[in-house]
This record gives sequence, C-alpha cells and structure tokens, in this order.
Amino acid sequence: MSLVLLHKLSLVDLPVALSVGDDVDGLRILKMAGHVKAQIPSPIRTLSGYDQPPAVALEITPLGRRMLERFPLAPSGIVGA
Repeated sequence: MSLVLLHKLSLVDLPVALSVGDDVDGLRILKMAGHVKAQIPSPIRTLSGYDQPPAVALEITPLGRRMLERFPLAPSGIVGA
C-alpha cells in the first residue's frame, strides 16, 4: 500500500510529517525504493517498547513521479483496479 501513500503525498504540499505507524513504514519503503526523499528517525526505546518519532517526507523524486504516472490511482482508491 506504499503506492497509495505515494499518491497521497503527491496531493499535499511537502514537506509533511507522518506519525502514524503504517504511514511511517510506507514512507520507509518508498524511501528505500528511491521514490521519495525523507527523514525517518530511528525508533526510541522506552520502558513500554518503542516510540517512533514523526518521519518527514521531503520530496517526491523523478522516479516517484514516473511511478505516479505509470500506476494512476483508480477512482475506488485501489491502485491498478
């Protein structure tokens, strides 16, 4: 579902902070794939587990823009449907 996140990021003014766990994980995948430039801090260990500080999506790369063109978001919100 990181491609859906890429489409969501294309609709907002960047940079934008993401704090929801699934969004941070999706942003991490997009960054590793080279689709976005982002700052993703390491999780902080606490007594109850780990806390993830907000990640910041800085920009969509040219490769990410090509992915948006190649895989447009369907009206139902599902990519490739």
